[in-house]
Amino acid sequence: MGGAALNRHLAELVPGAPRTELQQMVLEHDWATTALGPQADWSPTLRTAVSTALNSRFPFLLMWGPELVMIYNDDYAPMLGARHPSALGRSARDVWSDIWDALNPMVAEVMAGRATWSEDLLLVMTRNGWEEETYFSFSFSPVVEPGGHVVGLLDTVVETTHRVLAARRLSVLQRLGSLPRAAHGDTTEAVSTALGILADAREDCPFGIVYLTDDDGGHVRLVAAQGLAVQGELATGPIPEQVRRAMATGEPQTVTGLASQFPGLATAGASPVAHADVDTAVVLPLTAAGADRPVGALVLGASPHLPLDEDYRVFMSLAAGQVAATVTDAQAVAAERRRAEERAQSERARAQFFTDVAVTLQRAVLGPTVLPEGFAVHYEPATGTLEVGGDWYDVVDMPDGGYGVVVGDVVGRGLSAAAVMGQLRSAGRALLLESRSPAHVLTALDRFAALVPGAAVSTVFCAVIDARRGTVRYSSAGHPPALLVAADGTTRQLEEGCALPLAVDDSRERPEAEVQMPPGSTLLLYTDGLVERRDEALDEGIGRATDALVEGRNLGPAELGALLTERLLGDAPDDDVAFVLFRCG
Repeated sequence: MGGAALNRHLAELVPGAPRTELQQMVLEHDWATTALGPQADWSPTLRTAVSTALNSRFPFLLMWGPELVMIYNDDYAPMLGARHPSALGRSARDVWSDIWDALNPMVAEVMAGRATWSEDLLLVMTRNGWEEETYFSFSFSPVVEPGGHVVGLLDTVVETTHRVLAARRLSVLQRLGSLPRAAHGDTTEAVSTALGILADAREDCPFGIVYLTDDDGGHVRLVAAQGLAVQGELATGPIPEQVRRAMATGEPQTVTGLASQFPGLATAGASPVAHADVDTAVVLPLTAAGADRPVGALVLGASPHLPLDEDYRVFMSLAAGQVAATVTDAQAVAAERRRAEERAQSERARAQFFTDVAVTLQRAVLGPTVLPEGFAVHYEPATGTLEVGGDWYDVVDMPDGGYGVVVGDVVGRGLSAAAVMGQLRSAGRALLLESRSPAHVLTALDRFAALVPGAAVSTVFCAVIDARRGTVRYSSAGHPPALLVAADGTTRQLEEGCALPLAVDDSRERPEAEVQMPPGSTLLLYTDGLVERRDEALDEGIGRATDALVEGRNLGPAELGALLTERLLGDAPDDDVAFVLFRCG
């Protein structure tokens, strides 16, 4: 063909100027060596189809004739990868042999006169020399000669790999970002949860490993991993080395050559493409916002079926940021829990200190008491207070061999209440030594209390125990009733000899009652702090004390006292507590 004829044909197919390199390549191609023959012999339909493809800015591929000879434009060429420009003029069956099993049914349908449509179709191709995960949306349309004969097909196509991968990776990042706060402060659990999300995204993250530093930043340890078939061998080698470098520099590091050093490193099933050893991993420092140094590093394997391009690296960096947030959040919760526990321990130590001091002060006020056989006593101040209180107990050896027992409670707290308590206790002891009548003792104590500022309305339970006769005589000045439990578990509240608190009405004689106390019986005198609780009727507390006495009726006095303390005072009393136990032999 002469130059003038060729120029004429060029002008007809691509009238615009200047022409692109690919347009020029198509027009100058020696088509006579292909099944299409010389350009001069091309049919008007072929010429129109070629001109349409070459002059479009949308990716076009024309496959012509039974041989499906390929002619394509500039925007289609990148989809061929390394197969361009040698694909020009060759059969599509040969050029796309790696995906022809997927394309052949569509081509047959088009040759029968029906167009096809595929959206985000996964095609595994080796256009760049390695198996690559790609996605395309395209339509095959028949090219028809006059008379209705299909002579070729036009492929209008767009590669959607970038969009599909972006949507897939965005979903992973959204799931990582929606992880709940690590309420328990367990860093390993938080890391494992994050890696669990990455385990569902193994198309992009065939494996993941998290390394964290200890508290002083000196030691790096592997905390959790996903997708690994070989883990023990990672203790040495390039990954730990690059982890330390990433943490030292704060910059991502790339590790290559894993396929030869650790064959079979990642478990199968990571990619929709056939399994292949992972050769490349990216080590990303885990740095929280505002932190001065990384807390660890995330190692992510790169898919052997995807290019490790800028988009891929950005996705990995964002994933590392989410994992870092998860780790630092768990560490913050753990630190707060430690601080809370330290505060709680400090408060417990402080409360115990106050209790010990208050008990010491109270016992100093009460004075030493050598208890006769069969007795047990207990005093406990209100929780967290350093003040002494107005509760007291006393056990007095009577001249005739009996015992006088007093339990009382002065209104108020502090040194003034303790001073009143001390005076009432001393007066009560002196009166018991002069009289075996609890009623007489409280009557005299009424008159004495009227002369002592702050003593009015104090409550007192006074009892005289005659162990030989097995009797208890008692009188109560507004005090909670004593409890008597027989050896067989029968219980009784001593309520008969009850009257008003001290110095309320000193014109009346105090009542007195007497009850039998058979051998093995247990008598409990107590202040209201033992049984009184907020939002609870007093009878409920007395019932709990009675139940504990029945349960422990076969225990010794000291052991029974410990049981009462455990059952009734385990919830930290709000008021002072004093009680006296006596076991009749």
